Amino acid sequence: MNTPKILLGALLIKPDLAPYSLPELEIEYFPADLQPVFVALSGFWNATGKLDAVEICARYPEQSTAIVECAQACEAECIRITRESVESWTQVIREQAALTQFQSLALQAGSSLTTFADLPDLYSRMGEALTLDREERDFKPIGELVASYIRKLDEKPMYIPSGIPVLDKYLKLSPGNLFIIGGRPSAGKTALSLQMACEQARRGLRVCYFSLETDSDTLAARIIANRLAAPLADVKAKRVPQSELDDLADLHKLPLYIRSASGKGVGWAKAQAQRMKAQVVFIDYLQLLSDGKAKDRYQQITGISIALHELAQTTGILVVALAQLNRNAAHSAPSAADLKESGQLEQDADAILLLSDDGEQYQAVLAKNKEGRVGEIPLTFDKPRQRFLAVTSELERR
Repeated sequence: MNTPKILLGALLIKPDLAPYSLPELEIEYFPADLQPVFVALSGFWNATGKLDAVEICARYPEQSTAIVECAQACEAECIRITRESVESWTQVIREQAALTQFQSLALQAGSSLTTFADLPDLYSRMGEALTLDREERDFKPIGELVASYIRKLDEKPMYIPSGIPVLDKYLKLSPGNLFIIGGRPSAGKTALSLQMACEQARRGLRVCYFSLETDSDTLAARIIANRLAAPLADVKAKRVPQSELDDLADLHKLPLYIRSASGKGVGWAKAQAQRMKAQVVFIDYLQLLSDGKAKDRYQQITGISIALHELAQTTGILVVALAQLNRNAAHSAPSAADLKESGQLEQDADAILLLSDDGEQYQAVLAKNKEGRVGEIPLTFDKPRQRFLAVTSELERR
């Protein structure tokens, strides 16, 4: 079945279905012989808000034969034309276009004219080619939305736990969210993210951890210290008894995957996450992501923030990105405005947790939280053992 031709014919036969297809399509999605027909249909629809085969043929006489052939091809298939079928054909065309683009980029990557320096950009564009917008763009009547809400009363909201109970009490993360953990160096950003990654993997979530600064062996040592509640210094010095190491057996079963991402960009990370079918992605840390198109540092971080937000939104993956704070954020109560080098981070994030340690008091503050309250979280960092623990009040200790 010639899907592009059938779809164009279907829209001519059932022009009221055009809004469910034409806005999702581009000229390059069609073969060369059908591109003029698509231009005629989309141009007429954009200008008049309707599709009329007779008027289109009159306006584009050189395409009249091809336009009629599309309608005839659709009729010859004897297919019932519905909104569902039109949307399905539209999706097939978009997926085929993405596949073609990916294959073209792969051929370009294999060309003898391609240099090593060209590969990061090609890899990034391959990742972008794999992304088909998941957003439902069509208008929906309020009555339909209310009816849908009532039908789903028994369905609980889908939240992805951090695995840290005191944090989950306030933080409700959903698939497609961007969660930023900010802090100065040594405030515990990496330790918290590793603890979260392990706990989420223990709950059966597929987790990909991209490290742009720390090698995998060092991260593994931190995880071991966290899981055994053993001093990190002892883990690094190989002083942990074998009997205690036997308690790490459950780590072998966790769907947690760690990879160095030094020098890589968001497009590359997206491609890897989709390949691994990740449900949660960690980026440690976002200011080290590559963005070769930016003219300056501000534009670079702004572009990275937007790209991470789009990664989460278009794939449904929970993205947890670590971020450095500005140097003037050494005070006891940092704010989201202290996120380094771009205010776009504060705008794009669904939630922001800021960590600070002034040597006397440790603070964890939810500076932004779309699904709940903001403010200080009773959480503290046991740095020697790389563990985050709930703060116990005096009343609870008694």
